[in-house]
Amino acid sequence: MRSLAAILSLATLSLAALPAHAQYGQVERTQAEIALEEAAASLKETRAARADAIRACGVRDYEACFELGDMYRRGIGGLQDYEKAAESYRKACDGRHAEACSGLAYLTVQGRGMEADLVQARQLYDKACDYGDVSGCAAYGNMVYTGQGGPKNVSEGTRLLQQACDRDYEWACERLTRLGAYQSDNDVWDRLNDAKSRY
Repeated sequence: MRSLAAILSLATLSLAALPAHAQYGQVERTQAEIALEEAAASLKETRAARADAIRACGVRDYEACFELGDMYRRGIGGLQDYEKAAESYRKACDGRHAEACSGLAYLTVQGRGMEADLVQARQLYDKACDYGDVSGCAAYGNMVYTGQGGPKNVSEGTRLLQQACDRDYEWACERLTRLGAYQSDNDVWDRLNDAKSRY
C-alpha cells in the first residue's frame, strides 16, 4: 500500500513539474525546431533567388550576374562554386559592372576558381576603378604601391589609396596608415574613427 501511495505521489509531482500547456496535450515547439524551420524557409528563398539570378543573368542583366557571382562565391542558395562565381563576375564585368570586376579580381588574386594571376587581377582592379568602384580603386592603388602584378609606383599608389580614403573607404585609410603614406593633415581618418566611436 505504501509503495502504491509513493508511486501515485511521484506521478502527481511529475505532472505538476510539467508546464501547464504540456499537461493538457499542448506542446510548444523548441527553439531548435523554430530555428530549423526558419533555416529551411530561408534556404528555399535563397534557392529561388539563385534560380531567378541565373535566368536574369542569361539575358544579360549584369546586376543579376554580379549577384549570382556573389551567391556562388558565398554558397548562398546552393553549393559554393568559385568557377561559376568567376564566370558570373566575368560576364557582369564585361558588361561594365564595376563591383563584378572587383569580385573577379579578388578571385584572381586568391586563385579561387582559376589560377592566381596578379597581372590579370591588377588589370581587373584598374577596370573596376575606371567604372567607379571605390574598393577597386583602393585595391588597384595597393597593388601599384606595392608593385604586385606590375611596376611599383609609390606616389601613384598613394594617390589612388588617398582618393579612396577621401571617399570614406575605411580599408584604404587603414592601408595608407600601415604603409606610412597617410597624410596627417587630412581629416578623413579622424572622421571615420569619430563615426565608429558613436556606434
